[in-house]
Amino acid sequence: MSSSSPETESVSRRRPGRPRQDKSGANRDAQEVRDRLLDAAVEIAVEQGFERTGLREIARRAEVSPGMISYYFGDRQGLYQAMFERVFSRIQEKVEAALDAPDRTTEDRVADLIRIQISAIAADPWLPKVVMRELLASKDSPIRDFIGEFVARGPITMMIERLEQAQRDGAISGEFDPRMLALTISSLSGFPFLMLPILGPHLGLGLDGDFPERLIEHNQKLLSEALRARTENAS
Repeated sequence: MSSSSPETESVSRRRPGRPRQDKSGANRDAQEVRDRLLDAAVEIAVEQGFERTGLREIARRAEVSPGMISYYFGDRQGLYQAMFERVFSRIQEKVEAALDAPDRTTEDRVADLIRIQISAIAADPWLPKVVMRELLASKDSPIRDFIGEFVARGPITMMIERLEQAQRDGAISGEFDPRMLALTISSLSGFPFLMLPILGPHLGLGLDGDFPERLIEHNQKLLSEALRARTENAS
């Protein structure tokens, strides 16, 4: 059976309304349908690239009608964007809670940020791979721009602001550029998940159940020692 191209399967936007019923005749819970479509889109993006797959295939895997994509996301771009929004929004909520928690030292907050980011990627290990594919695809990619803007104005900006405050409070040496430190924390959290499938077999490391916790502990110690050494030398 021949398959249609993604272009011929693009669905048009329509005004919000009552979701159509599926073939079983029962209304599906809105959040459940939305999550299943996002889960299916993620699976396909990892397997073969999102742009190479038709919307009907995504709907089929999610076991809903293609019209549900139009209803919940508008079009292909909206669905793809929502994949990243779901992950980054969860990370941002946890980052905000960690940074605003009372009675937490700067070192505690840095440790919290490391745990949040690594735990989030461990829960969605597809994220680094799909982001890297998007970065390499085209400098004019609208999703590329969205990822940069969403992350920059969200978790990264909050991290930089708190690190700047930590410098003003004398908790971190002024030798550190808060922007570079925020990038370091993010890189230490995400890059191992991208490279582990390639280098892991040669290094005797694998993405097993213990790996995220080991990475969290390693990164926390690494940054804790670096920050402490810099602070002590600066005093």
